[in-house]
Parts: sequence; structure tokens; C-alpha cells
Amino acid sequence: MNHAAVLGPGRIGRQIALVFALGGSRVSLVDVKERPAGGAAAVFADARREIRRDLALMAEEGVIQHDEIAPALDRIEDRIGLDGLDECGYVQEALPELVDLKRAILGRVSTGVSPQAIIASTSSTISPKHLADAVRGDERFLVVHWLNPAHIIPLVEVVPGRATASAVVERTVAFLDTLGKVPVRCADSPGFIGPRMQALLMNEAVRLVEEGVATPEDVDRAFRAGMGFRYATVGIFEFIDWGGVDVLHRASGFLAKALGDDRFRPARLVEEKIARNELGPKTGRGFFDYAGERREAFETAKVRALLRQLRRQREST
Repeated sequence: MNHAAVLGPGRIGRQIALVFALGGSRVSLVDVKERPAGGAAAVFADARREIRRDLALMAEEGVIQHDEIAPALDRIEDRIGLDGLDECGYVQEALPELVDLKRAILGRVSTGVSPQAIIASTSSTISPKHLADAVRGDERFLVVHWLNPAHIIPLVEVVPGRATASAVVERTVAFLDTLGKVPVRCADSPGFIGPRMQALLMNEAVRLVEEGVATPEDVDRAFRAGMGFRYATVGIFEFIDWGGVDVLHRASGFLAKALGDDRFRPARLVEEKIARNELGPKTGRGFFDYAGERREAFETAKVRALLRQLRRQREST
């Protein structure tokens, strides 16, 4: 995309603009909010400060080269209002999670950009079905959910709506690939993948503190050294299989009974796996296939990856 627009110069918007600019696109960082005199200038100054700082940190940590900073900054232009975006090939709305606000701005921008321009929302919880009909040409609209900090976290969730053209999804995924992101497709469902799991995880962490089980400090320490370390290399379904679907089934049943809370009961698909004796590598199939030499290859690869991660952690301390 030669020219992209980001609607909203807030925290996530300025991070996305940074990514687009590093990828070689000219970027219009657009403020759509009515502000008192000088208000927009102050917002853009703060955005520039943060983008400049983060680019410098990326260079210091070897993620980019120092000579990439100035060209990236030069590609970002500050813009007030939605006029002058007719050359944009991709528009990323990055406004607060307010349905009416998003609908209003998406509707307005869709009448001012090229009919071929892709229009995306960053929404982390609002489904495309709540926004798409506000867009003129809803076949080019989808949710593209970036995770904060957007210039660092690789994952971007791509959520097409009912009317989204398959070619638009393919173009979006290809664009994100060129930016070094990891686009993952997801059906239109509240919370998508990351936010839905994360909301449960964070609330459960707070409950541990409420119940006096552990302090916030110890919960965070346990997460970083345990699940955070493990899941940086091993996917959740990979670990369910590796540990054993039957282990998850027993642990879930015990927790549901001991805590008196059905939210811990085994998922229906786990029950079905138990009934079919699909328990993971030890039975040749779980959520994935481990027939033949696949079990040894899978387990060896995961152990090796974890050992390398452990070595890097020790070398950095």
C-alpha cells in the first residue's frame, strides 16, 4: 500500500502509523476529534515524540537499523479531518471502543476514499456486524485488530464481516505479511481470539488476589516464569496435547467441583476427545495428528525451542 491512513493519533493509532511507515508506506495520521485551538498540534507533537522514542528504542535493541528512523518519520504526515484521503489504498480506524463514534467516522471516510480502498477497524471487541452497514461498500470492510503495543506484538487478528470480499481479506493479509506481522483469520465473534481469552485470564488473576490466594506481584511472577515462558514457544492446543487431553479433563473437573464454579468444567470438545481416546501424542492424535514419526518430531522441536528460550533468558540476566 503506497498510501495508508490511520484515523486517530492516540496510543494504538500512532503505533500502527509507525509500522506502516517502517514498511515503506506514506501514512496520514488523522485527528478526527474537534479540539480547542492548538489542541490538535499538542496531540500530534506528543504522537511524534512517542514515535521518535520508540523508533530509537527499536534501533537500540537491533530490531531496525538506525538509518531507518529518519525515512520512517518523513513518511508520516499529520492531518486534521477526513478530507484529502482519496489516494489512500488502506484506511485503519483506531478510535475509542464506542460503536456510534466508529460508525459515524467509518461512514464518513467511506464516502471520501477510493471505492477500491480497504477500510478496517481496530476494534478489539466490537464485531464487524455492528459496524459494516455504516460503510459505503461494506464488501471492502473488515476488523483488523492490532495488539498493544502494535509496533512490537506480531499478532494481528483479521476478522471479515458477512459481506467482506475474499479478495479484500487476501489483500489485507498480504499487506500485514509485508509488514512482518502474523495475521490470523478469525470469524465474526465477540472478543475474537486474543481479547476473549485475555479477559478470562485477567479476571481470574484478579480473583486470585481477591480471594487472598496470592499477591499481584506473585501472580505476575508466576505468570512470567510459567505460562508466559511456556506459551511464548508452545501453542495452547499444542500444550493441551503434549500434557494430555485427559489431564485437562481431570483438572477441569476437579477445579469445577472444588471451586463450585462451572466456568472450570471441561469444554464439550474435550469431552468428545476423551470419548474417542484422542488424548495427544501418547494415543497418536489429540487436536493434532502424531502418527508415525510426528510425535518424536513434535516433542523434540518443542523441547529444543524451550531450551533455547531458557538459554536466552539466562544469558540476558
